[in-house]
Amino acid sequence: MRDLKHLIYFENLLQQANNDLVQDACKDGRLALAWNCSYIPEVLLDTDNCFGVRLRAPNCTNPDMATYYMTNRSCPYSKSILERAFEGGYNFISALIGQECCTTMNRMEQYFEYCKLIPNEKFFVCCIDMPTKKGEWYAGYFRRQIEKKIIEPLSRIYGVDFSEEKLRAAVERHNEVCRIISQIGALRKRENPPITGYEFHVIQLVSLTCPKELILPYLRETAEELKTREPDARWPFRCKVVLAGSENDDPDFTKL
Repeated sequence: MRDLKHLIYFENLLQQANNDLVQDACKDGRLALAWNCSYIPEVLLDTDNCFGVRLRAPNCTNPDMATYYMTNRSCPYSKSILERAFEGGYNFISALIGQECCTTMNRMEQYFEYCKLIPNEKFFVCCIDMPTKKGEWYAGYFRRQIEKKIIEPLSRIYGVDFSEEKLRAAVERHNEVCRIISQIGALRKRENPPITGYEFHVIQLVSLTCPKELILPYLRETAEELKTREPDARWPFRCKVVLAGSENDDPDFTKL
């Protein structure tokens, strides 16, 4: 198959957390809000002048400093994130939104604050206590967690506007990204898909690590390109494998 027009650009965006699109947004005075866990309500982090960035630590191979703080038995993903923070790789973020489900990740997020790793006096870390069951009371508890730990401090410290107008705009933008990713992902179900697993992996990751409105034009164009892309006749079948765990942050793993 011919190369996707923006694939190399997407790959370059994944080489560091503070990629070109993140830098462009920060230069415009926008607030980068870091997150790690899928339990975090991502759309809230894309409201008003904010944008969410899922933290990654590409090319981190030796988390020595993080191991000193977290021991060698801790999750390598969490240690890699902490190691990159010690190196100054996340100095652009304005806040870190975490959760308390995973003890190792929670500890890593706390070290951002304990060790004063981000050179920003307004920087703060918050950890949401996720409910473990479904139900009206649990939904209310989750809502109160979001109001107290995300909306209130962002409004007070940074003046973020969480009005209905801003929230609806963020939801609409988030939904468009989800529709495009779902549309592209559905192509993988074909007998001979016009997109490889590696390519889809890269596209999905850039949608999580770049400001939505800046990556959207590239996603739209890629979705249109795939409508007319001819699959490789030499490979009539492509293996479809589900990945789980920290490997999701390493597209090169998919190439194997």
